[in-house]
Amino acid sequence: MYMRSFKLHLVTLALVLGASLSLGAQDPFAEGLEGNFERTGATNHSYEPYTGTYTPVPKGYKPFYISHYGRHGSRRQIGSSGTVAYEYLNAAREAGILTEEGEKLYEDIKAAYECHVGMDGELTIRGGMEHQGIARRMYKNFQPAFKSKDRKFIHCQASIVPRCLISMANFTFALKDEDPDLQYDFITGQKYIDLLAQDYYERDSYRKQQSALNDSLLRAYVNTDRVMKSFFKDSPQTAEIVKDPHRFMRYLFSICADAQDLREELGGLDLLKWFTPDELIGLGKFMNERYYSSMGNNANWGYNIIWAAKPLVEDFIARADDAVAGNDVVADLRFGHDTGILPLAGLLGLKGPGDRYPVGEAWKNGYFCWQNIPMATNLQMVFYRGKKNDVIVKILYNEREMDIPALDLRIQARRLEKGSEGNAPFHGPYYPWPELREYLVSISENKELGK
Repeated sequence: MYMRSFKLHLVTLALVLGASLSLGAQDPFAEGLEGNFERTGATNHSYEPYTGTYTPVPKGYKPFYISHYGRHGSRRQIGSSGTVAYEYLNAAREAGILTEEGEKLYEDIKAAYECHVGMDGELTIRGGMEHQGIARRMYKNFQPAFKSKDRKFIHCQASIVPRCLISMANFTFALKDEDPDLQYDFITGQKYIDLLAQDYYERDSYRKQQSALNDSLLRAYVNTDRVMKSFFKDSPQTAEIVKDPHRFMRYLFSICADAQDLREELGGLDLLKWFTPDELIGLGKFMNERYYSSMGNNANWGYNIIWAAKPLVEDFIARADDAVAGNDVVADLRFGHDTGILPLAGLLGLKGPGDRYPVGEAWKNGYFCWQNIPMATNLQMVFYRGKKNDVIVKILYNEREMDIPALDLRIQARRLEKGSEGNAPFHGPYYPWPELREYLVSISENKELGK
């Protein structure tokens, strides 16, 4: 069984606590940023459109159907992430313990905070732009599917949360602009929350240990000395108001990192300027591991997380079966949350976003949340039909071609057993639909997951 006692592994924790804060060439996280410190925001990072090239489509195949899942676009912060830092600074200001730099910081944070009042978690202008861009590129990249006379219908399902509904509106608006003949239906409800972002298995059994591990990461990666000295006066009241400097710094970073998603509303206000590069890298590592621990296919309790995506896999199979059989649907679009799509990547075993490491080790192995679960994260399964009526499928994640290593090995082994193509091992990104379907079914029927 994959459900275990979830004891903290002391060896792993020791390695985590010994992690270097160096900016040097040996730091894969610093290298991965490529000088773009907005990437330290992890799940708060605005979407970066893919600008690379694609593997040519095998001769004789044309796209005819797309099955999609999209996280909502850039949004305002949710709950305490948008308020706590302001509350700390406001209390310190009233007590007269902010330094001159602290007063300047207060004014900036107040501007960001006011953008959140009454708009908790709502989509920003940038979030709408992200989904319009993804939709237009989808149409351009797979235009033959949308140009079909027999397929003009698009089915859209979404979480009941407004940021998902408005993301869906922006996405379909852009498609409609590209092709006015496309037809749509829209549906939402509690049923679709359960489908698109189902809760994880026995979350309470590991939540306490997850919190303790994340707290140890925060204190290992982040030094609060400069921030406290720069923004607060040396006063007994400072210790009374900011009882836990690490907690303050974490929430300060949350609202500052989110400013990139509010660039249009805030007039380009840069809040990351209040941190040094060392601080940003430390905070970025913490955020990376925090979200990987809560949504990723991690080695600690990842099986309990990815289990939640099984109904979603079943939905992909059922809708694809109908499309392959010959219905009038050109695309099934789903709009949900990070808590739905990253577990899906893990359950599918996608190389990169679905990789498995102990919490605290992901960034060391090149697993970056800014790349794997930014705002507007999306998955597209693109179906192509050949001249012999056979079907192949390419999977895109954040518009990048994906391989499934476990499926690659399965197909290669099967072909070797049959004595065919023994000298030409199969690799993605184009998978025969019967083989991919069989793999997806084996996932959905895996009774060990979630135990």
